[in-house]
Amino acid sequence: MTRGALVAWLRELDADELAEVLRRRPDAVAPPAPADLTQLAVRLSARAGLDEVVARLPLPALQVVEALARLGVPAERTALAAALERAPGDAALDATLRVLAQRALVWPDGDRLWAPEYLVVDANARRPPEEPFEPVPPGPPLAPADRTAIRAAAVEAATELLERVGAFLGEAAEHPLAQRSDGGVAARELTRLGAGPLHAELVLAAGLLGPDGLRLRPTAAYGGFAGAPAAERLTRLLEAWWTGPALRQVVVRVLNDLPPDTALPDPGALAPLVRWTAPLPARRPDDLAATVADVVAEGEVLGVCALGGISPLGRALADGRVAEVAAKLLPEPPTDLRVRTVASVVLSDDVALLDEVAAALRLRRLAPTVAGSARSAPDTITALRAAGYAALSGDDVVSVRRNRPAVDAGELARRLSVPSPRPASPLEQIQQRAPQLRSDQARLLADAVEHGTPVWIRYVDAAGRTSDRVIENAELAGSVIEAFCRLRRDDRAFTLDKIVAVARPRSE
Repeated sequence: MTRGALVAWLRELDADELAEVLRRRPDAVAPPAPADLTQLAVRLSARAGLDEVVARLPLPALQVVEALARLGVPAERTALAAALERAPGDAALDATLRVLAQRALVWPDGDRLWAPEYLVVDANARRPPEEPFEPVPPGPPLAPADRTAIRAAAVEAATELLERVGAFLGEAAEHPLAQRSDGGVAARELTRLGAGPLHAELVLAAGLLGPDGLRLRPTAAYGGFAGAPAAERLTRLLEAWWTGPALRQVVVRVLNDLPPDTALPDPGALAPLVRWTAPLPARRPDDLAATVADVVAEGEVLGVCALGGISPLGRALADGRVAEVAAKLLPEPPTDLRVRTVASVVLSDDVALLDEVAAALRLRRLAPTVAGSARSAPDTITALRAAGYAALSGDDVVSVRRNRPAVDAGELARRLSVPSPRPASPLEQIQQRAPQLRSDQARLLADAVEHGTPVWIRYVDAAGRTSDRVIENAELAGSVIEAFCRLRRDDRAFTLDKIVAVARPRSE
């Protein structure tokens, strides 16, 4: 009944409350947008989306999920409070439940609490370290910080990084580098060049260095990178670092949330707060304090951190504004006169769209509505279409527009909140399209559609062959049922009039 309970709860939310859920669960509103609350509930319960959002939960939220898994859902609110050794009206527990409800991970139904079936079934695999429920984050020891000094040190570090990476790639262009069996740069090459493993990781992750037979040499992207402004080069390297191990993002976000004008005398002392903030990414290192200190040290090499505090570049990474901030910190000298080749230009009246496209394809902005590409028009069009944009070309000029408009959470919430004429129920649709089923079988199949529960079916395919299947997460789509088939271990479509029998799975 989990899916039906979720639909009922979503129906009770007003438009603002529903929009809050949608903003925190972008996985559920990717185009095409859900047409109704039932479709939205299916997406909110999908395994991939749940895995992604749960990975970002703080420790107390995971402890609540684990407790619900032990209790079983629906669970009484008082039973949950007792399991966590909290009073029934505990304000901290209420706040944690709100965090989970805003993500449609746990929701109330009177005095009972529900959660998606997959979430509680898989909770043991995600189990955070067992300890008393503690909703208050630990506070690391902090010292006063000079933001001007941090900014200056960060700019100096970023400038040195660009110089060392430039020299590293220049040497690799002259003398291709030996590579390890796993594709990395051989240690002897790093020693010879005076470079560190982080420099090698960055240029590989940024697509600037790649294999050429048994050696590593700069890729085709190196030419554009070498001639780009310092801010663009730094942005590319920072984004490559940011998309590495998940703990990097956690540490930077935790630093970003510390009180302003503070710094860490001991970066390793941040480990308890990192573990509280994101216990799943933080559970892997045996020595979390050393790992956190290593991440901060990497950040200091990149200019993300400096003098024990977060820099403007670090805050920009956390806020998704790194290109903008890098351009302010590393402006181009005004006396430089540069000539660059542009193979094609990309036009769009939508400035925000062109910002998005330029970042995705690393185009050069020439004007608010014009960007230059080092690729030919056909190659640029191919790249744009592969990225999901619609593009047209003429005389080396490419016009771009969105294939689908971006989903606005507020607008979608208002549309989904408007009562619509009652559609035919799953049972009515099944009875109409599968008259061969007995009434009890039709009800069982309808129940599986409404709640996503497993059900056994006997199916006759187009060739007349009969097979028995157990399906789950079923959805009605006209005259067919789309569901995950345990026999084929994949999603399959079953025509309703070809289903000749329905029963509960034998193991259920």
